[in-house]
Parts: sequence; structure tokens; C-alpha cells
Amino acid sequence: MLERVTDTRVDLSASGARFGAGAFETLRLQDGRPRWLPQHLERLAAACAFLGLEEPPGPGALLEGLELPAQGVLRLLAVDRTLLVWTGPLEPAPSRGLCLGLSRDTRRHPGPLTRHKTTSYLENLRLAAEARDRGLDEVIAPTPQGRLSDGGRSTLVALLGNRLLTPPLADGALPGAQAVALVSALRGLRTVSELEGLGSLNEGHPGLVAARALLA
Repeated sequence: MLERVTDTRVDLSASGARFGAGAFETLRLQDGRPRWLPQHLERLAAACAFLGLEEPPGPGALLEGLELPAQGVLRLLAVDRTLLVWTGPLEPAPSRGLCLGLSRDTRRHPGPLTRHKTTSYLENLRLAAEARDRGLDEVIAPTPQGRLSDGGRSTLVALLGNRLLTPPLADGALPGAQAVALVSALRGLRTVSELEGLGSLNEGHPGLVAARALLA
């Protein structure tokens, strides 16, 4: 099992982090407790298995003796034989609906690395930088076949009929959405009010309002 440590220093000369061989999770702290902790640890364990790392500790061992702030972010980084654990503030999110665009520079090539949250994260950083440069909140990366996947920091959610759907792991097709939102562990569900070049969306759709309340 990975050893939990709170010292976040890593010796890059001897660490797999030098080559992106690490996995991480970012959890929102609410009332001093990390939200969806079992689900985050399950995903982290799958990434560790893929990278050949030992499994992370369970929820009890992970939280034992930790002093967590009432609100903020809990960060987990699995690398080598350790699980680095630290906390930080949660930056405020925009109160308005988000403006979403399609990436012009990046194509998402589905594969093993896209199914795990690893420290090989340059593609996502490029998406975030492109959104910032274009004055958008997020850009969605298409696949080489032109299907939609997700953004650099968020999962794409579309309201189709009375169902909320996310793009499949295989590619990310999105036909005929009535409303669109972005979801992340830190921000919950945030509605998209505008698609670049295509106009406004119904960010007040009852289906999204109900989903946002569940994930608040």
C-alpha cells in the first residue's frame, strides 16, 4: 500500500513523476469532509493499477490524523511508493453561466491515458490555456473523427430529453442537446449559457437546475 505523507517534496532525479508516472485526485472539502471520497479513491486505485503503483489507503487510513479546513480542496498525488496529501483554498467560481467553445488546437485521441487522471497532464493544460486566450471559460476537445470529448478541467454533460448524458469513453458524441453543463469535483455542475459562435442556451432548464442542486 502507498505510504501517506504530507511532505509534498519529490526528488525528480529518482522519481517517476519526472516522466508523468503518477496519478492524482482533487476533492472538494465541505464542512471539513471530502466529498465523494470513496469514488475518488476508487478512480485513483484504478490509475495506480494501470501505472504499476501500489494501491492507495482506504478512506479511514487516508483521513486518520489529518486536520482538514471546513472549506477548501484536498489534493492527492500517488507517485513512486507514496501518496502525497495536502490541502488548499478553493478559488471562487463565476456566478454567471459559462461560455463554452470547441478547441481549435487540440484533438483528443482516446486511449489508456485518457481513462485515468495521471500527471501526464499537458494536453489538459493546453486546453485551459486556449480557453483563457480566447476569453472562454472552457473549450471542449474533439476527437480526430470530430466527436466531442471533454474539456481541460471539466466533464461535458448534455440534457437529452429527460436524461443527463456524458460523452462515452470511446469518443464523446453529443447529438441534439437541449442544454449543456460542465461538471467537476470542485465546482459541481455549472450551466453553460453560451456556445461560441452558436448563441445562447437554456441554462435555466429544470433538468439542469435539479442536477445542480444535487451536486451543490
